[in-house]
Amino acid sequence: MNKTITIITPSYNQGLYIEETIQSVLSQVGNFYIDYIIADGGSTDQSVSIIKKYDQLIKNNSYPTKCLGIKYRWWSKKDRGQTDAINQGLKIATGNLISWLNSDDYLEPNALSKVFKEFINHPNYSLFYGDGYLLNQFNGNKKILKARPGNFQQFLKRGHDIFQPAAFFTKNIITKVGFLDQNMHYAFDYDFWLRILKVGHSYYFPETLATFRLWPNSKTSSKQNEFFKERKQIFKKYGGNIIDPKTIYQFRNMIPGTNLIYLRLPTIYNLIKKIFYSIIDHLHYRN
Repeated sequence: MNKTITIITPSYNQGLYIEETIQSVLSQVGNFYIDYIIADGGSTDQSVSIIKKYDQLIKNNSYPTKCLGIKYRWWSKKDRGQTDAINQGLKIATGNLISWLNSDDYLEPNALSKVFKEFINHPNYSLFYGDGYLLNQFNGNKKILKARPGNFQQFLKRGHDIFQPAAFFTKNIITKVGFLDQNMHYAFDYDFWLRILKVGHSYYFPETLATFRLWPNSKTSSKQNEFFKERKQIFKKYGGNIIDPKTIYQFRNMIPGTNLIYLRLPTIYNLIKKIFYSIIDHLHYRN
């Protein structure tokens, strides 16, 4: 059996955080091999020197490896963006279990051993994911983000709760659904999960696997309008609802007393919610 996990880190000028990302991967403990690929887009900051440092440590057997072995590969060259960088890594990945980890995020200790255990125990699943932390660099707060199980229709109509840094997929599923859509730059993970769920099964397990960093230059902080535009493309592509679930969630949070009704009158709250979504679900695109 192939006991290799491939992690791909796309990066461009992330010298501030990439070392923590690299360390979080190389320090994983478990009965597996790590195939680590760093796809740098031609950084002009200190990123390349940091990447080279760990390359030398691995080559010289100076890094305290805590798994069966580490294959460390990297390059620094101009690419066509994040999806292109990840796809280049996917094409040479040797692991049966794969994930990408952005260069401002990091894995939690023992994350790979936890997901590898579920991968071994559930051989008929294609997508594995757990929970994660959101680290807010604006105020230093760190909170847990809970994922939830779901299928294609649930995630299409209600939005997905798959925490990308804590999501892993099999190499076999790539042969069925293809690589990431390089025409997308923001919501490409959502599109990828939906393609997987159309032909395969997902497995959610309540373990905290990774930390997502929210900071001024992160896409999530600065490119929300672009996320909504690409989500709309996805809804049109798969026949999703015309009204974006995220818009509904934002609107709900603006209504005074919503949380109070949820806490004190949950039956009424859930009834109103059910009626509301039954109406919304009739307003969908034709695919």
